[in-house]
Amino acid sequence: MNSSEHVIDIEFEDRPQLGFEIMKVFEKHSIDKSNLEVVHRKNSMSMVIRFHCPSKLEIGRIKKEFLEIRNVLSVGFRDYMPSEEKERRLQIILNSVSEGIIAIDKNGIVLHMNDMARRIFSRSHHESIDLPAETIFPPESPIFETLKSGRSFSYMEQRIRTDAIDTHFFISCRPVRDPKGTIVGVVATIKDYGQAEEITSKVNRKKELVTFDSIIHQSHIMKQVIETAKIVSKGTSSILLRGESGTGKELFAKAIHMESNRNKHPFIAINCGALPDSLLESELFGYEPGAFTGASRSGKKGLFEQAHAGTIFLDEIGEISRQMQVRLLRVVQEQTIRRVGGEKDIPIDVRIIAATNRNLEDMMKQGLFRDDLYYRLNVIPLTIPPLRERKEDIRIIAQQLIRKICLKLGKPEKFLAKESVELLLSYHYPGNVRQLENMLELVINLEQADEIQPSHLMDKLYMQPPSAYGKDDVVASEIKIPIPIDGNWPPLKEIVREVERQIIHHIMKTAPSSRKIGNILGVSNTAILKKIKKFNETRKDTKGQGGSSEHETH
Repeated sequence: MNSSEHVIDIEFEDRPQLGFEIMKVFEKHSIDKSNLEVVHRKNSMSMVIRFHCPSKLEIGRIKKEFLEIRNVLSVGFRDYMPSEEKERRLQIILNSVSEGIIAIDKNGIVLHMNDMARRIFSRSHHESIDLPAETIFPPESPIFETLKSGRSFSYMEQRIRTDAIDTHFFISCRPVRDPKGTIVGVVATIKDYGQAEEITSKVNRKKELVTFDSIIHQSHIMKQVIETAKIVSKGTSSILLRGESGTGKELFAKAIHMESNRNKHPFIAINCGALPDSLLESELFGYEPGAFTGASRSGKKGLFEQAHAGTIFLDEIGEISRQMQVRLLRVVQEQTIRRVGGEKDIPIDVRIIAATNRNLEDMMKQGLFRDDLYYRLNVIPLTIPPLRERKEDIRIIAQQLIRKICLKLGKPEKFLAKESVELLLSYHYPGNVRQLENMLELVINLEQADEIQPSHLMDKLYMQPPSAYGKDDVVASEIKIPIPIDGNWPPLKEIVREVERQIIHHIMKTAPSSRKIGNILGVSNTAILKKIKKFNETRKDTKGQGGSSEHETH
């Protein structure tokens, strides 16, 4: 409602001609009316009118004239028309529920979408009303079957993948009928897949179900790795997952297990690098009663026994000692284990998936990793590419992580500004997806804005210590300022210009556009272009005077 628009509430006891007299006041002052509603109260009635009047003085006059009309009891002002207040109350109620709600009419046009539905489908208010449902749902969605036949659906799983986002949800649909039984629309409730998983985990603490559909991607390189992983999942051979820290090796291990014929049996994971030898041995192989001080009187099954007929995932396999390598080799070769303090061999049927971010080949040359164990584990090698080699995935991974983090923190979903996406694409991620997730969680905790801007991300991306950076990143030690022998320093602005030139030169190796360089340094691409032009002009002048330049700016 703009500043010249007002809503007046005139309470009265009804009598003939009263309405006519009220309208005459508006006509007398040439005031335009845009809406009128009559409200019946217990002992009186109200006429609520929206009108346009820019003059406060004029409003005071007409209020006084209304009060002078016989049978008018009171005159006041309100913010909304009665029907609008009902709509607002309904909106508040619908927006307070934890599920998405979407209503469409008989023509398939969206009439209403609550806040949760907009978050799930990553749409603004203007992008969610009065548009065809086909722009939101795929043709095979049950919402169209309900509109056509009146058939109801409950918790149908759907997944919508686009270049910008991956939306995974459950949908329930109910037809809306008029008094004659004709279908006049559909109401659908939407539950985000992550919400459903969270509810399921609270009710039933069984193993987490992770499939290859859980691995968000659209890059060709990840599609190839996943297709290979799906094929080898069906076998029983050992698999060695290679990849940098944070690439999702455990996620792959779980997905391989779920795709295999062992998926009805346990999946057990252990981080071999997190435990000392003595504890790792008892965890993996179990122990007999009284095997050592503090041991349980009934003994304990090890993880290999617990994983019988299923899969065991040995993460950070490169961290185990030579002694543990010998014991593990025996398990892999003979498919039997012997508990700590035990004398008999126990047969097991377990598929082994191991993972490492270390160079096992170099470790073998140094005598740190046994050749025979390496070849037993490396029957099927799978290398998971780092995030910097699959930049097509960064946008959809980031938005999916934002949704998951906002849900976890109980905050409204945030969205990435276009410039923020460009900044994320320009970074190299030494910590891969884990680093991206941690950085986004930090931003969501600290920032209140609905849209994540480059300024929110900049210091979070570049807060790692120098050792975490790639070889092409600029660190302070790489900036070289010549120290004059005679003590005659150049002007400060020339020193600053040289520092800027060296920094921009280094960043251009990994961010080959002025816009990306500007995003990284927090300035406009125009400013970067001007600096590059100035650097080049200075270089030409120096060469023309017989000088030379150690670095060239491209």
